[in-house]
Amino acid sequence: MERHKSALKRVRTNKKRYKKNRATKATIKAAVKNTDQLINKKASAADLQKSISKSVSLIDKAATKGIIKKNTARRKKSLIMRKVNEHNKEESSSKKSKEIEKTGSTKN
Repeated sequence: MERHKSALKRVRTNKKRYKKNRATKATIKAAVKNTDQLINKKASAADLQKSISKSVSLIDKAATKGIIKKNTARRKKSLIMRKVNEHNKEESSSKKSKEIEKTGSTKN
């Protein structure tokens, strides 16, 4: 057990930081999960954009404060954007195929 006053304070501050950091990480995880669900539900572009910006903002803040490392933040943001881009590609390809079925040709 610690005896010095500074060591005791260090234990107290470490506990506080641990709780705060865990809460921040949980918030990030929930925001990313929410964004994934919106992508899978094929939600409106406005809702999706709002969710993406919130997730990216939370990730950036955590990286700035040192809660997560910079490369971890970059990786998380990259994964979100990759999923969004795949979703947009699927959406545009399905629109094209519907147009082709309607018109019967590939030209506009």
